[in-house]
Amino acid sequence: MAKTLNWGEIFKVLLDVGFITDAFTLDSSTLDGPDVLDGTTDFVDITEYVQSININRGRTGQLEPFNPSTLSIIADDRASGRQFDPLNTASPWYEGDLGIAPRRRVEVYGGSAGTAAMFKGYVYDLNIDYDEPNLSTATILAVDALAQLGQTNLTGFNPSSQLTSERVSAILDRTEVAWSTALRSISTGVATCGTVAYEDQTNVLQALQAVQFAENGRLFADRNGNVNFDARITSTFATAVANLGGTAITAVPIQALSTVYGAETVLNRVSVQISGASTSSVAASTASQTEYGIKNFSLTDIPLVNDAAGSALAANLLDAYANPEVRFDEASILVNPLSDTLTETMASLEIGDVLTVTKTFATGSPATVTKNVVIEGIQHVVTPSRHDIRLRLGQVDVLTPFILDTSQLDDANVGLG
Repeated sequence: MAKTLNWGEIFKVLLDVGFITDAFTLDSSTLDGPDVLDGTTDFVDITEYVQSININRGRTGQLEPFNPSTLSIIADDRASGRQFDPLNTASPWYEGDLGIAPRRRVEVYGGSAGTAAMFKGYVYDLNIDYDEPNLSTATILAVDALAQLGQTNLTGFNPSSQLTSERVSAILDRTEVAWSTALRSISTGVATCGTVAYEDQTNVLQALQAVQFAENGRLFADRNGNVNFDARITSTFATAVANLGGTAITAVPIQALSTVYGAETVLNRVSVQISGASTSSVAASTASQTEYGIKNFSLTDIPLVNDAAGSALAANLLDAYANPEVRFDEASILVNPLSDTLTETMASLEIGDVLTVTKTFATGSPATVTKNVVIEGIQHVVTPSRHDIRLRLGQVDVLTPFILDTSQLDDANVGLG
């Protein structure tokens, strides 16, 4: 059953054991108890045995691919009566083999009510550590949908020219992939993919990541376990889901905040080689190169339709990175002191969410700096004493809609909605 931790946040961890767990059994089940005729679920609630949770999702930077997210759960196997132990054939989760097997589902919920999904994925490893005389600890390791796709290969095929979003759907629809339409969310892309054939045994995840680079968007598994494809976004009309720092009562206190400024934020020569081409399309800023030196960034074998599309992608990247900019790079938050409302907000944070971050300084000018950022990575670390969140942040321009007779022309912060 769900567990309320010392600071009031509620967690729930569910584990698929591979067979119906709540079927009413004669001479075993309790009348008016939770079991029902024929049963309804393969999941068991293991929350009472969980000692720590570590969730790590997303990417480290906006020019990186999204790799599979990970979940690590430490559970007290002795307190469970060795229910997690694959050597224990008396475990209620044992039916010929232990039900906790690779690709079984696992779900973690948190927040003020224990209903905010924080991770949904698949078990890939179960380790038991024995400490004599009779202590045992279970470590459950899990990954998300991207790991499943990374274990699948394509049968060679010739694609049609199509938008990046259509290419993602086409790959997921392939019979050798067969990814459910109920487990995906695909936004319409702005770039077009070409017709270069996919070779036999091309890795599905790598093929999808190449489309992500072609779009300069995002391809990730969300906290509900769905494969998401976000189109290229350099600006947005989105409203911030939370305010970090600052003095408002609704602001979330920041434990630590880091910035980046320097060579790592500059790219002034960008080259893009499209699939099947022998040369690259190059976008360069001589002014930036003169000021900061030449900083190269290259993409190869990108499945865009033609060199013009490669040039457009290179120009888009150059525009974003030609000049250094102070960027809030990472923020750390302690959930313990937050209100129920903010606790729920923090548990529900998603990759791609927009935030405002405010840093206040005791000396110097200005006294405060506020920036709009977008979440590119999330880590949750939960122990019996605290819940820490580490956010990896990216840059985004948040626009307000243009209002006739009110907004100013040439205002860079205003756009047509």
